[in-house]
Amino acid sequence: MRKDEKNTAIYVANEEYVPWDPVEPERNLLRAILMSALNDIQKGGVLEDDAMSFFLSEEEDYVFSFKAICDFLELDPQQVLILTGLFERDGSPSLSYRDRKSYPVKFV
Repeated sequence: MRKDEKNTAIYVANEEYVPWDPVEPERNLLRAILMSALNDIQKGGVLEDDAMSFFLSEEEDYVFSFKAICDFLELDPQQVLILTGLFERDGSPSLSYRDRKSYPVKFV
């Protein structure tokens, strides 16, 4: 290569560079908490009860509460509850869970 030519290979390799997101570790932790709670619901017993309490909690101020996690991950909490089968599309508790236990839930 001559002195007056530019080495463009360096610039091409850097075009695929994706900057590191400093909050990605926190997002991964919060995703892991949600996934753990989803798995606990399927296991039954005490783990299921704890997971149900987590999902149906009205707590918003605690950083690891369900609503705070959804807010941080930009998820709709009611949509997550519908996808987990805890709520119907009309916002009422799912029949399968309503028969087993009654939880005081209020969604606005």
